Amino acid sequence: MKIIFIVNPVAGNGRAREAWERVENLIKGIFNNYDVAFTSHPLHAVEIARDAVKSGYDTVVSCGGDGTLNEVINGTIGSNVKVGLIPTGTGSDFGKTLGIRGIEKAIEVIKNGKSEKIDVVKVDYGDGKDSRYFVNILEIGFGAEVMNYVNSHKKGRKYSFILGILSVIWKLQKFNARFDTDSSQEMKTIEVIIANGKYFGGGMFASPISSIDDGFLDVHVLKPVSRIATLSRMRDLISGEYISKGYSYDFRAKSFIYNGDGNLFEMDGEVIGHTPLRVTVMERALNFLIP
Repeated sequence: MKIIFIVNPVAGNGRAREAWERVENLIKGIFNNYDVAFTSHPLHAVEIARDAVKSGYDTVVSCGGDGTLNEVINGTIGSNVKVGLIPTGTGSDFGKTLGIRGIEKAIEVIKNGKSEKIDVVKVDYGDGKDSRYFVNILEIGFGAEVMNYVNSHKKGRKYSFILGILSVIWKLQKFNARFDTDSSQEMKTIEVIIANGKYFGGGMFASPISSIDDGFLDVHVLKPVSRIATLSRMRDLISGEYISKGYSYDFRAKSFIYNGDGNLFEMDGEVIGHTPLRVTVMERALNFLIP
């Protein structure tokens, strides 16, 4: 197996650099034929992953957070390489959906080499001129504003999500969410969650029923309430009970056009731009290493 580890040294507010030393000590006795590449700027992992595909690597492993993994996926989509992850970032939420928690478990999964085809989601934005792929979750509104805070405040470490929520919540504005599928739907909200995976925000159970290989997206549109009520319901968002308690409008779709009010959106922990969007599931489009 010819394998390359793509390491984002600044992931996890710099913790990934320290984590890599531990990772390399563990993999030296396991893999005989591997290379390592460190990212140095945004979207660098996309470039490295594309070059790895062209160079004939069998496996490309993302070492960082969900944002690093997102770049690796955007660099390998359309190929037959296996993609793996070692979670060393701030959130590292996609690994939780797979059941990969911690470095040792991740290395065990890579060693075993078992892979399955998973869904990838294509997002067209910028008046259709730009496109990007994600595997975990896309957020519009409140969650995207929180991620914008988290990504621009490198201090706070494990409390960064909480600090982001507290900072952003007082600026909350309701907006119109408009979806065009087989029929059109419009509703007021503060947050739209478009889920392929289950977790976001450092372990919040965003979409308990989501599956990464069923060909569907689960869409959760939070019903707008006061800022105080939003804070009081945060526990239910963390546990995933907000859905069963009726705090959201929910539907499933394979594709749709989102024509919102030009709100900020993020995918896999990276703030990308503003709506509108065209969202499409690419069924079983990626080989991913799983337990």
